[in-house]
Amino acid sequence: MNATTWKVTRTLLRRSLPLAGWYWTIIYLVWAVVVSLIARFGTVEASMWQNMGLQAPRWFTFVFGIVAMGTYLPMFVAQGVTRRDALIGSWGFLVPYALGFSTLTTVGFGIEYLAFDVFGLLDGLTEPYLVGSAGDAAAIWLEYSLVNLGYMAAGVLTAIVYHLLNPWWGTSLLPLALLPAFVVETAFRTEWTGFGFARMLGLDDEAHPGTGTVIALLTLLVVGAVTWLLVRRLPLKKISG
Repeated sequence: MNATTWKVTRTLLRRSLPLAGWYWTIIYLVWAVVVSLIARFGTVEASMWQNMGLQAPRWFTFVFGIVAMGTYLPMFVAQGVTRRDALIGSWGFLVPYALGFSTLTTVGFGIEYLAFDVFGLLDGLTEPYLVGSAGDAAAIWLEYSLVNLGYMAAGVLTAIVYHLLNPWWGTSLLPLALLPAFVVETAFRTEWTGFGFARMLGLDDEAHPGTGTVIALLTLLVVGAVTWLLVRRLPLKKISG
């Protein structure tokens, strides 16, 4: 990463970190309020974090994939940054961003487990808690890192498709652009999308983490190569004067 790509990465981080900070602050606070109310007036029978903290972060990374490619990449190129440097700098922002989201998701499980343990709520759960050891936490982090990266890649492709083509064609090809996210989810049999697609395709419900990891990595490599080929064709012109 050279000085130009680092400038791209730094700019994207500076513009995006405050929004991410507000998002995670709100979602942690909402979780705390919901758990407190249920524990006070009812019975906690399942992980609230599993229901609240898994779906939204994926779509957040999807949106930032769109923003980085659809809004900022043309801006950087207009300022004289090459497509190559703009793309590398954008990936330098998007990949750590997706991994950071999966880290905070995993931390949420740890906080909830400790809270349930301290207040004696673990025994009331109808199913064993999803994250009960460091090994479980590592597996969850890896799975959702790859899932978030899949959604991020889908966002990148969505922005490129709309930029290359007119809105009608872009909308028509949206299912294809979303394919990386759905492939990774299906590979890991995630709730609820992964299980749904697996059953639609006639696959078994059981998740195979090793196979899922390989499929996810191959999918991301293919998307990375396709992204580079498409970005080279983007009709971006440097603004002068």
